[in-house]
Amino acid sequence: MTGAILALIWIVQPLGASNLDLALRLLIVASMLLSNIAHRDSRERLGIRLDNFATAARIVLPATAVVACAFGLLGLIVARPPLIVQRVALNFVYYLGWGFAQQYALQGFVLLRLRDAGLNRSAPVTAAALFALVHVPNPGLVAMTFTGGWLWCTMFRRAPNLLMLAISHALLAVVTEAMLPGHVTGGYRLGPRYLRWVSGRG
Repeated sequence: MTGAILALIWIVQPLGASNLDLALRLLIVASMLLSNIAHRDSRERLGIRLDNFATAARIVLPATAVVACAFGLLGLIVARPPLIVQRVALNFVYYLGWGFAQQYALQGFVLLRLRDAGLNRSAPVTAAALFALVHVPNPGLVAMTFTGGWLWCTMFRRAPNLLMLAISHALLAVVTEAMLPGHVTGGYRLGPRYLRWVSGRG
């Protein structure tokens, strides 16, 4: 699955083949869903639930607040970009949906399959490493996605709830974009797009 995503970023997207891009995206999503069906993953195991929302909030929100504050302080040090409130609000709505999709892939597929393979305690750090790998060669995103992925996977094991993780993901993505300049985040660019951006800046 990681290989398919890397192929999408490094091979398919640079070709500009929109039909192939869509087909590969659908194949990736279908493969994850079929994996859930084949392994008989329940909604509770996938974290698509509300019964433990309050428990998950008590675990996830304090850690999210600490990281958000750290990014905020870093932004003050390295000169953050101009803050546009309307854009922040719109971005939060966007990242809430995109964050849910990424957390489903990270938790509902990668982490669960690693645990099923017997990794158990090392599953969170392994999943985080795979999550960071698809963000290569953007060093800022690699560092942030590895750290965030590790935290999210660890917290998911304690209270599996994708909605709460999506909220955490959206909050941190918005704070990061609002507080950290482009040379730190690389404008959230991946693969060849990031390399072209770096080349253009040089």
